[in-house]
Amino acid sequence: MLADIARQPDVLIGLSARAKAIAALGREHVRPRSGGRVLVSGCGDGLFAAEAAAGFAASIGLDWRPIGALDLILSAERLRPSDRVICISMSGNVDRTVEAARAVHAAGIPLLALVNGGGGRLGEIAADKLSLDLPDIAPFLCGTASYTATVAALMLLAAGAREAAIPDLPSAAEAQRRAILTCRDSIEAMVGTLPTGVRLVSAGADSGTARYGTAKFVELTRTPAWSADLEEFAHSQYWSMPTTDLVVVIAAEPRLGAYAEASCTALAKLPVVTLAIDTAASPVRSAASRITLPDLAPGLSPIVTAIPLQFLAYHLALATGFDPNRRLHLKDDSRRFAVSRELTRRSLLGTGQ
Repeated sequence: MLADIARQPDVLIGLSARAKAIAALGREHVRPRSGGRVLVSGCGDGLFAAEAAAGFAASIGLDWRPIGALDLILSAERLRPSDRVICISMSGNVDRTVEAARAVHAAGIPLLALVNGGGGRLGEIAADKLSLDLPDIAPFLCGTASYTATVAALMLLAAGAREAAIPDLPSAAEAQRRAILTCRDSIEAMVGTLPTGVRLVSAGADSGTARYGTAKFVELTRTPAWSADLEEFAHSQYWSMPTTDLVVVIAAEPRLGAYAEASCTALAKLPVVTLAIDTAASPVRSAASRITLPDLAPGLSPIVTAIPLQFLAYHLALATGFDPNRRLHLKDDSRRFAVSRELTRRSLLGTGQ
């Protein structure tokens, strides 16, 4: 898993070399007609990536709507002829995403598939597809490089759809390199007293990042994890949260940093241990611990803010006795694993995929 985390800057540079071609796909297949929307759908990491790219899409004036695959199935008959749809699945074979694509196709709405490799059943349905062409380096790894590459590819598609400037992926790749060095040196030492749970909170461009981070804790550990909007956390999870939980605040935008600073100051009075993922422009000095990342345009921040969460989940897995490289605690629980396949990918039941 560490190798997969470490290759993210190189993956981003590879995408940058394809940036014009990917943006051209966006112009051809994603640009909505007048009054139309871009609905971006998937399950798990695909949906979180759609949410993480929403800040960039909004900054260039694109009506970008992340939507879960099941919600897209249920609302497909309300799609407009002016809408465009992107469906995301690395394998192309996640059942619900495939069903959503079929519903979109039946409604006569143009559809682009974002996949990795051949595209599976999803690639067969879509009018066109974009493959990340990212080789797996080991079986059954949780998504790290594939996730940030998906976020970056969505930003390129959005830029093409609006005929906007292509995002500066080389600068983002350099920020990733610096973030990886920072996290290697600091995060392992932070995993001392194990928390009873992890709460990841943010807002804006990094709302999807918080949800993504929660998924990594679920995949790699048995430590309960939740995500929430920074403000809504105070009105919901906070009231039932043990003070032995860890609160991770993601604040890569100066205005959000001010709210995060106030929240960490308040939580210290319980006391609750807090970790801030911040930048020099959005410091959260009141947090018990900080991972300070290079400054980036707020819309691009999710390409980098995911990295500390990947490291944190990795080291928490090791500290609690799990192997983050093979995730055998998932497969060895054969009954739960079989049920998970029935819940998400019935067609692949028994294949181990």
